[in-house]
Amino acid sequence: MNCFNIFNSRTKKPSKSSPDLGKQNRSAGSPRSILDLYKEKGHDLRKFSFSELRNATDNFNRVLKIGEGGFGSVYRGSIRHPGGHGDPLVVAIKKLRRNGMQGHKEWLTEVQFLGVVNHPKLVKLLGYCSEDGERGTQRLLVYEYMSNKSLEDHLFNRAVPPIPWITRLKILLSAAEGLAYLHQDLEIQVIFRDFKSSNVLLDGNFNAKLSDFGLAREGPQGGQSHVSTTTIRESENGKRLEKTSPLPEPCTPRMVHVA
Repeated sequence: MNCFNIFNSRTKKPSKSSPDLGKQNRSAGSPRSILDLYKEKGHDLRKFSFSELRNATDNFNRVLKIGEGGFGSVYRGSIRHPGGHGDPLVVAIKKLRRNGMQGHKEWLTEVQFLGVVNHPKLVKLLGYCSEDGERGTQRLLVYEYMSNKSLEDHLFNRAVPPIPWITRLKILLSAAEGLAYLHQDLEIQVIFRDFKSSNVLLDGNFNAKLSDFGLAREGPQGGQSHVSTTTIRESENGKRLEKTSPLPEPCTPRMVHVA
């Protein structure tokens, strides 16, 4: 039986992917929230108009629909780079259902959270659309495109060839590294809350990334044993919601045993 620690190097030095949000900042002043960090980092996200994303998906053509969930539908689309230079970029566009209030809250959480994090094992949010007009409320998210869909598609769809065991191990390690980043390497400890095969996306080379952070929330800080039961967001009037519930500390994967 072989046994190895996949995170030895991670406990010795801060993550290189986001040095400005590393552990070295934790001792300076009082702990900051995701909202505080978003105010610093959120400007990196691109703001799209609804007409841009409608054109990118051929008016949300059903042929381009690649997924659907509680939030709404996901479409494959093509967008132009800012300034119109270069080839179009293939992206995934998630469109909120207009009558889903919970979807709006999750949309807001994803924008705030993914506007802060930056790690190769987390799906990248490229931008968003937020418009309120005569035709109603429009809330959309634009992500990098993961061409091999989700791990769930490969595990339970008999029409898809089985994934080799070595590739499964690679996916497992990538997902564990993403969770370790959320638990250890951010200035704010984050509980993912929605870890399942449908939220592990795969690119063309079967590199795995965690997705769908609408239910994520901040972990306990300063020795606290309780955390907020709400997601990482503000209420409609801009105030933080304070209802709490006891939770154990998130556990971080340390060892992987291979027979």
